[in-house]
Amino acid sequence: MREDLKRMKIELAAMVRSNRLLRSAVQEVSRANMIRASLIFRSDNHENIPVEKILDGEFPKEVPVQDYVFIGNCSNLVQMGMSSLEMGNSLDKHLLVTGYRILSENENGYFRKSSPVVYAFNHVPPHAVDAESMLEETLRRAYSRQAGDDVILKAMYIHNKIIDIWPFEEYNAELAAFALNYYLMENGLAPISFALRREDYLGMVTDCLKGIHQEEFYNFLSEAVTEKMKGTIDACRGFINNQS
Repeated sequence: MREDLKRMKIELAAMVRSNRLLRSAVQEVSRANMIRASLIFRSDNHENIPVEKILDGEFPKEVPVQDYVFIGNCSNLVQMGMSSLEMGNSLDKHLLVTGYRILSENENGYFRKSSPVVYAFNHVPPHAVDAESMLEETLRRAYSRQAGDDVILKAMYIHNKIIDIWPFEEYNAELAAFALNYYLMENGLAPISFALRREDYLGMVTDCLKGIHQEEFYNFLSEAVTEKMKGTIDACRGFINNQS
């Protein structure tokens, strides 16, 4: 991990550890960011969807009904993820299967049996029979010592491989965004909201799947994580000063 992120990670952990109200506030902001990140694949208007208002029980007329349903289910997914993080659990296939069942509202949901073409990424995933083992191997590699200590690079790898494998019938890109943020949070970093246009996101990921221009997505993620950490720390400092 880069030295600047290490310093910010230590400072943020110390602040939230010493203040229960602050920790709760940071978790609520993180919840909204994780939900917004998972919306990017679904909506061209993802940045303008008032996630916080919807979580507070409001129903803005401009938001499609299916997005209300998704945000509710995604909130449950994030809550499950945060509980898993508090128990010290790493990302694994069981967590992702549980996430898929939450989003799909199918308690028996499991790995896909079809062989789809993912037109949004101009991609043909591997055969269905290989999806489960490939996902397991992806996570083993990400958590291996040989993978190094670049948290952002490994979070990007997890995200892109989930889309590459396309392990479930649906909600794969949404789960890829969740997995990326889960891995960031597991390593003490703030989750990001994917503040960019949907078409730019699709273009960068499509290139990554082709094995080209991967540095573009990496640079975007690095800048996004750094800015989110700075913003979170500044907000936490302000919160603490107001309590003094």
